[in-house]
Amino acid sequence: MVSVSLYTLGNAVRVASLTQSAYHIGTTVKYAGILGLGPAQLWFGLTYSDRDTLLDWRHWALLLALPVATFALVVTAPYHDLLWAVEGFVSRPPAASIAREDTALVWLNFTYTYTLAAATYALLAFVGLKRGRKYRRQVAVMLAGGIIPLVASMVLLSGSNPAAAWDPAAFAFTITGVIFAVALFRFDFLDLMPIARHALVDEMADPVFVVDLEERIVDANTAAVELLDDETQDPLGEPASEVVPVYESLASRGTDADVTIETDGRLRYFDAERTTLTDRTDTPIGSLFIYRDVTERHIAEERFKRLIEGASDMVSVLDTSGTITYVSQSVENVLGFEPSEMTGESVVSYIHPDDQADIAEDLSKYVDDYGYTGNYRARVRDSDGEWRVLEARAANLLDDPFVEGIVLNSRDVTEKQHRKRKLERQNERLDQFASVVSHDLRNPLNVAVGRLQLLDATLDGDRADTVDTIQRQLDRIEDIIEDSLALAQSGEIVTETEDVDLGRLAREAWANVDTDEATLVVDDSVRLAGDRNRLLTMFENLFRNSVEHNESTGLSVRVGALPGVGFYVEDTGEGIPPEKHEQAFERGYTTNRDGTGFGLAIVRDIVQAHGWAVSLSEGADGGVRFEVECDAIPLEKQAEHD
Repeated sequence: MVSVSLYTLGNAVRVASLTQSAYHIGTTVKYAGILGLGPAQLWFGLTYSDRDTLLDWRHWALLLALPVATFALVVTAPYHDLLWAVEGFVSRPPAASIAREDTALVWLNFTYTYTLAAATYALLAFVGLKRGRKYRRQVAVMLAGGIIPLVASMVLLSGSNPAAAWDPAAFAFTITGVIFAVALFRFDFLDLMPIARHALVDEMADPVFVVDLEERIVDANTAAVELLDDETQDPLGEPASEVVPVYESLASRGTDADVTIETDGRLRYFDAERTTLTDRTDTPIGSLFIYRDVTERHIAEERFKRLIEGASDMVSVLDTSGTITYVSQSVENVLGFEPSEMTGESVVSYIHPDDQADIAEDLSKYVDDYGYTGNYRARVRDSDGEWRVLEARAANLLDDPFVEGIVLNSRDVTEKQHRKRKLERQNERLDQFASVVSHDLRNPLNVAVGRLQLLDATLDGDRADTVDTIQRQLDRIEDIIEDSLALAQSGEIVTETEDVDLGRLAREAWANVDTDEATLVVDDSVRLAGDRNRLLTMFENLFRNSVEHNESTGLSVRVGALPGVGFYVEDTGEGIPPEKHEQAFERGYTTNRDGTGFGLAIVRDIVQAHGWAVSLSEGADGGVRFEVECDAIPLEKQAEHD
C-alpha cells in the first residue's frame, strides 16, 4: 500500500504539472511506487504462505537489483535516453501530458513487475488450496482484488503509451488495497494472521480441536484429524462429544486428563487439556482442546519403573532428616516389606543399633554437600526381624529438583558375607593342612631317608637293590608331599596381585624344569595382574607335564597370547585323547607310573584362584594345548553373582 500511495501521488503530480521538470518529479515518485510494487507483493505472498525465510539478504539483493538500477535511470532520465526520449510536453488543462518514445528497458520492468505479481497470486492460490474453507474464501477475495489492477494495467498498456496522463491502474490498486483489508480482517484474522495459525496450529504434532458454545467442532488441525477414525475425514461441524476423545470428562469435570488411544494397532498416550476461549470482553466463545502426545515419555517412565521394580537392588530416597520418601518395589524381595510400610519412616529405625550412630553421623555431615557419594555397610532388619547385611551407595541429590533427596542404592550381601567367611575358613584349613604336610610328615620322612642312607653304606648285592627300591618310594613320598603342599596353596583365593610379564615368567619356569632336549618358543609377551609365585608354579607344572609325557627330542613347547585377554601353552607331543580331556585335571589322574597326578590339578586350582578359566584341546601339530581365559569373574566377586 506504500507503493500504491507513491504510485498514486506521482500520477497526481504529473497531471497537475505546469513544467516539464515538475512532470519529471511526478514521474520519479510514480516509478518509486511502480518499481516497489513487484517486490512488495512477493514479500507479502511469501509471508502469508510462511515462506518469508526464503528472502535472506542475498535473495533481497537479487530481487531489488533491477528495480534499483531502473530507478537510478529514472532519476537521471533528463540527461540520457536509456529509458525514453522526450519529444514534447503539453501543460494545458485538463491534464499535463508528455510525448515520449520508450526503450526496451521500460517494457522489461513492466514484465518483471507482472511476473512478481503473478508469483504472488500463485502463492495465495496455493494457500487457499492447501488450507481449510475459511482460508479459501479469504484467498478467493484477495485474488479477485488482484484482478482489478491487472485489468486496469492492460487498458493502459493497450494504447502502448505507459506515459499517458490518465492512469487507471493507480485507482485500481487503491481498490485492491481496500479489498485486501476486508479479506484479512473480515474473516476474524484481526488478531491471528493466517501464517501464525498455520505455523502454530496446522504444523503442530499435537492434536488441537476448537469447540464452540454449541459444542460443535469449528476447527481441527491435521494432527487432530489423523487421530480420529478413518470414517471421520472432516470433523468440522460434528458434535464434539462424538468426535473429541474424553470430551465429556474434560468438559464437565476438569481441565486436564490422561488419554489412551489405540491408533494403527498401537497405544498412544496423551495429556489432554481444555482451555476456555474468550473474546475481548472476556465473554466465553468456545473451548480449545490440546492433546499433547506423551507416548515416548510414558514408555520411558514405564520402562524405568519396571526396571527399578524388577531390579534386585533396592532404591530409596531420604530427606534431610533421614525419613524415607520413596522406596522401590524391590524392597519386598530384599527385606519383605511393602514400599508403603517403609515410606514416611526413619531409615535409622531399621538399622542395627551398633551401626546406627556411625551412619547417621556420616550422612548428617554431608547433608549440605551436594553431589557427595559414599559407600556404607550395615545390618538392616527385615520383616521377620532378622538382620540382613546391606551394602549401600549414597548420593546427595537434595538440590536436584527432580529428586530432592539422598538416593541410596542398596544390595543384600548377606549371602556374600557367609560365602566370604566360608572361604576364609577354607583357607585356614588349607593352611593347617599345608602345615601338617610340610612339618609333621616331612620330619619322619627325613628320619627314614637318613636311616636308609646309613643302611645303604653297610649293604651290598641283592640287598642293595632293595635299598634302591625303598629310596625310590621315599622319593615318591617326597614328591607327593611337595605336590600336596603346592595343591593346598594353589587353591587359596588370590587377593594380592602384581604386574607380571608372562613371557619372562615362562622362560624362568622353563629354566627350573628338567626339559632335556625340548625347546621353548614364546610368541607373544602378555602382561597380566596375578600372583607371580603361583603363576610360576603353574608354568612349571605345564612344562613338566609336556616333558614327562613325551620324548624330549624334537619336542617344542610354545607360549602365546589369545585373542582378547588370555594366553595358551601348546606342545608338539602325542597329546591327550579327547575322551580324557576333562579327566586330566582331576586329582590323582596320571598316565606316568612315577607321577602323582597332581600337576594339572594344581594348574587348574591356580587358574581358578585368579578368577580365570582353563581348557584343554588338541594342538595344531597334534599335541596338547592349554588355553587360559583371563576375563572371568574373580572368586571373591563370584559370590556376588551366584
